[in-house]
Amino acid sequence: MVHNCCKNPTSTQKLLNDVQARFAAKYSYLSAEEVDSIYRVALGVYLATLFPLDPSHTEFPEDRARDVYWIELAMQQIVERSGVSSAVAYSENGLSIEFDSSALISRDLRRLITPYVGVPK
Repeated sequence: MVHNCCKNPTSTQKLLNDVQARFAAKYSYLSAEEVDSIYRVALGVYLATLFPLDPSHTEFPEDRARDVYWIELAMQQIVERSGVSSAVAYSENGLSIEFDSSALISRDLRRLITPYVGVPK
């Protein structure tokens, strides 16, 4: 699965393409469109966390190649948390299941990103 954002991918974009290819191989039951959708969700959360006051950022920053692995971890969490694995409590007889309320990506993973600060636009 290669993301088609540019004709001559940069080194960071190549890393992102590798992440998508590894992810598609690991979760082979997902279609290319589903992998791209999961990538876009992970990227959106990453950008919203990194640039909380500037929604104009829509692509992965070229100078943040070290954070590419974060995208891979976030994609894995999105898939894993979409099922019962996000349950944090379970009761047998009353059949009560409690799910983690931290949405698709854990707070611990989000804390690995240091946001840029600035004046709201």
